[in-house]
Amino acid sequence: MSAIDVLWLPGELEIDPPRGRATIVIDVIRATTSIATALEAGADRVIPAPTVEKARKEAARDGEALLCGERRGLPPHGFDFGNAPGEFECGSVAGRALVFTTTNGTAAIEAARAAGAGSLRLACFRNAGAVARSLAADADAAARGVAIVCAGRRGRVSMDDAWCAGHLVGRLVQAVAEAELTDGARAAQALSARLGPPTVTGLAGTAAGRLLRAIGRSADLAACARLDDLEIVPVWRGGALVGSRGGEDA
Repeated sequence: MSAIDVLWLPGELEIDPPRGRATIVIDVIRATTSIATALEAGADRVIPAPTVEKARKEAARDGEALLCGERRGLPPHGFDFGNAPGEFECGSVAGRALVFTTTNGTAAIEAARAAGAGSLRLACFRNAGAVARSLAADADAAARGVAIVCAGRRGRVSMDDAWCAGHLVGRLVQAVAEAELTDGARAAQALSARLGPPTVTGLAGTAAGRLLRAIGRSADLAACARLDDLEIVPVWRGGALVGSRGGEDA
């Protein structure tokens, strides 16, 4: 097994591109949590878009796709859904394609793809165990090494993403034999060990959590703080993110 690395910001991809490594993008509050929730609820696929304009064009091209996402935490005018995990439960998106754009999460996904990510997965607290099992089941991907990319927030480190990354590192160490950790991975693991399991209170104290409180969306934090209650792993296939189960080949 090659190294497990944590990139605390997408900008690190320019310094240390994945070069075919298995790549995992994390944006706990809220993009990767929402996308995992949507795919668990039966969404057919999720198409990330870097800008609102490109999202509108992609949705218009598809004709049947739903527009989803946020700017400054709230859905842009005319969008079908925002970026709240609870919006995607109860079959509201079953069988539909979603075009998704967010301030940080979809930008990180785009950056990882542009930097040469090998297999690409999305992680959050809700599916951390499933993502670890997915890597453990994909021996070829694991052998090339793992790059965990934190989306951050407007170019700054996000404690919630690093917290989740450290939690995922711990799961990968348990699931994959002979894991070698970089300093970035060790630092994230140490942060996660100090903070413990995710809590609503803990997430509320982060910059992203405070923004949600300011715009009246603090209820979203309950979904973001759930741990290991999803078996779905969003994986990149055929130009979109689709749902794979934790033990399936991604």
